[in-house]
Amino acid sequence: MADKPPHQKHHELAHTLLRTFYEALEPHMGKGHITKDELDKAFALMASYWPKVLPLFAVTCKVCQEQSQRTYNPDARRKDFLTRIVFSYIVANVAPRMDSLSGKKFPQVIVRGIQKNVTSIFHEKEYETLNLQAQTIFSHIGTDDDREAWTLISKDETMQLLADKIMVRLLLRFKQFNHQRQVFTRNITLSLLEDNYAFTDQDFCLIFQAMFGKFEDALKLEEGRLKVDLYYGEETAEKLGKIFFHFNQFKQSAELSAQSQAMRKSGAPSRQTSRR
Repeated sequence: MADKPPHQKHHELAHTLLRTFYEALEPHMGKGHITKDELDKAFALMASYWPKVLPLFAVTCKVCQEQSQRTYNPDARRKDFLTRIVFSYIVANVAPRMDSLSGKKFPQVIVRGIQKNVTSIFHEKEYETLNLQAQTIFSHIGTDDDREAWTLISKDETMQLLADKIMVRLLLRFKQFNHQRQVFTRNITLSLLEDNYAFTDQDFCLIFQAMFGKFEDALKLEEGRLKVDLYYGEETAEKLGKIFFHFNQFKQSAELSAQSQAMRKSGAPSRQTSRR
């Protein structure tokens, strides 16, 4: 099957963004802002006119004209675009290192575990929707290289918002933090049985911070909290704040445990012993 022309890809992208806009407004139903009937009517009206604007995209979209100069040929074997969007973000934010015992490179060694988490954490329909959004992003930025994906995404405000929405949906799955952390770690650990690599609590904290740290930074300012609620639904900032509270508690505990283990291995006296 021939690849779709660029203007048709953008047309489908805009429709995805329209659906995203609808989902962002839906949490405000019944709270004095807008009724569900009003939103349904508005969305139905926009959707009914949607096919008529395809020729307009073909004529006026300068980005489409630029993209027509190059061809995007994605690897047909790749179907899990949602995992790609998540793992490419990890690769962009975690410095690689070689494990001295296994000889494996981190974080590349945990990609199968990340895939297990991403594909199992969402219900089937929700996964399909998010996977389609991720595929749309890769088609728009025109690359099949995970290493450069987020560099290109960051240069496009619309793509950045769409990608961030995916990451927030993933982050919200950690509402029951301790339980989901255990599931996350178990999925990765099981995927590493043949690799002789030990996934530690410190590794988890590093990955979690890399994936979601930007949202914790946003919550530190009132303006950031307001934007989070605006973009992702009312009370989202509060929900994310609770997740980060539990994460930071765990992170502090993991750091103290790592320090204690390091001291025992080195034979250094504990602080209590050294004061005697």
